[in-house]
Amino acid sequence: MHMPPRRYQALGAALIAGAVTARYVAKWRRHRTRRESERRALGVTGGRWFIGIDLADPTVESPKPATVAVLSPELECSFGTWEYAEDGRGIVPQAVLGKPFMIAIDGPQGLAADPDATARVSERLVNAPGRTLHTMPEGGRPYDGLISGAVRLFYALVRSGSRFRLLGLDDVPMREANLMEVYPHGGWASLADSALPQKRTVAGRQQRLALLTEQGVRIHDDPLPTDDQLDAAMAAWTAYCLYEGRAKLEGDAPMLDPETGVVREGYIVQPRVHDPVEEVADAPIAPV
Repeated sequence: MHMPPRRYQALGAALIAGAVTARYVAKWRRHRTRRESERRALGVTGGRWFIGIDLADPTVESPKPATVAVLSPELECSFGTWEYAEDGRGIVPQAVLGKPFMIAIDGPQGLAADPDATARVSERLVNAPGRTLHTMPEGGRPYDGLISGAVRLFYALVRSGSRFRLLGLDDVPMREANLMEVYPHGGWASLADSALPQKRTVAGRQQRLALLTEQGVRIHDDPLPTDDQLDAAMAAWTAYCLYEGRAKLEGDAPMLDPETGVVREGYIVQPRVHDPVEEVADAPIAPV
């Protein structure tokens, strides 16, 4: 049977994607028992829960809810949604109320400090696609709505009292912080040993699921999580890495600008996968 060249190319690409996915799944199965036994032996969460928020643009006409992932102290992952509220109302899931938690948000915490900046220092370091300026976006550029919504949310959480302690703000040490900014794309890159398929494809989602499962995160894959759910899970797991002392901070420390009503600059937390674990309570991680 003769097939056109494009059909050959499509078939070849599908076979390669299937083979790569099979390799990731096989790798996960080999390491699953070891990872789970290591995690039980460490016992480092101290009863903490880890919340990952994958924000959506709240400024569009019909905004979709933010996707939420919650990791229990045993790293069992569950998913939910949060209807964006600028004051942060309801952002802590019901299951976590009254318990110690760390919350990681995929969205910029503040504006740039330099009036002439085209991006925050942290965004340049992690090569984030959204670039935050010195002034609040007015709309018209990609990510403008997401940026303005995230910046307003972070400021409201920080000003709401002592419940939310932003990493690095007023010298808040890492061991006491419970609010941070993350960039899931960088987290996936730190775990993968080769380029991953697009995150919305089945192969891309399967491989990301396998990567997190290898790290001891328990996600039930029936049905297969969406790309937004996996990004939220990566955000929550990054908070867990920070607690473990296995993370790095990209960028400049945040500071409040009460005249404008925003945070300026701020760290992006990234997992440091291959480094030895440091005791967070005794050895805060220095910015990189």
